[in-house]
Amino acid sequence: MLVVVLCALALSGLAAVRAAPAAAGDLPRVAWQGANPYVFAIGDSLLEQCRQDFGMGWRSLGYIAWPGATAGDMRGRLDGTGSGWPRWTVTESSVEEERLWFRDAGSLVLALGTNDVKFVSVAEWRDNVDWFMQQSRGRPVQWFTIHNPPHQGMVDAFNLELRLATDRWPNLKLIDWEAFSRADPGVLLSDGVHLATYREGCQMARNRLIQTGAPAVPGSTAPVGWWYEDTRRTGPVRLDGWGAGRVPHPQAPVAVNVRVDWRHHARVPVDRPSADIWAQTASGRAFSHTIGAEHRGRVVCLDLVDSRGQFTALGCRWV
Repeated sequence: MLVVVLCALALSGLAAVRAAPAAAGDLPRVAWQGANPYVFAIGDSLLEQCRQDFGMGWRSLGYIAWPGATAGDMRGRLDGTGSGWPRWTVTESSVEEERLWFRDAGSLVLALGTNDVKFVSVAEWRDNVDWFMQQSRGRPVQWFTIHNPPHQGMVDAFNLELRLATDRWPNLKLIDWEAFSRADPGVLLSDGVHLATYREGCQMARNRLIQTGAPAVPGSTAPVGWWYEDTRRTGPVRLDGWGAGRVPHPQAPVAVNVRVDWRHHARVPVDRPSADIWAQTASGRAFSHTIGAEHRGRVVCLDLVDSRGQFTALGCRWV
């Protein structure tokens, strides 16, 4: 199923700074919208496998990625202090143009750390994370957690640093690739690290995660969400799903308007914890509501609405 990043496809989160480590999927503390629609991505071989648009289509401003790349390598390339990267990795017209796109993109995707766990200390990793976040200048940043089982001890330490960074940087959102890969190891090759196929590893996994967590396009900041299918055909009707707001901040209240045969029936808060990786990636919360069996055979419509009165239709179904 496709999450509702663009509602039309479905139709044919301000937290206090925490003393304890943040968890992947915790809510950013800024409005989740880009400074402009465009996204620039930086990563290693996993990003390179997914290529130019990394799921964002026209919103992709470009990317830098190559096998073996570390955060330090990318930092050196972007600040001008590094050298020695493979020539074929310059996917834009020049390195200088890459630096412009890195500076000017409305938001950033970072997929670094897979190689860092083999070569650098936790302190150096922390310093590089903070450097990239400084360069973001408050723009939304999505950063994949690390999955590299042969180096699990360092993976755990580096992922903890990413989670701690969400307390320092309110514009940082983690995409929990570590959890996703463990739950669905079929997306990976036998090495447990690299993507098995473009379709399963990129289109249906990493690209979808980026799409789901992506900040709103300025001026198009309505909530996003998903309505789960109720497979039962008799008895009370379960209305379950998730929703996520994006402005004025991702934790702003979101509700579901329930309509039966086009008439308003109920408004349900979207305020429950969700174990759904897609909801977590969007910084979303779950909703659950039941309507009586007397509504079987009718049309039920669900709409998300945020605190600014912005609506997103989740669709209409015969129940």
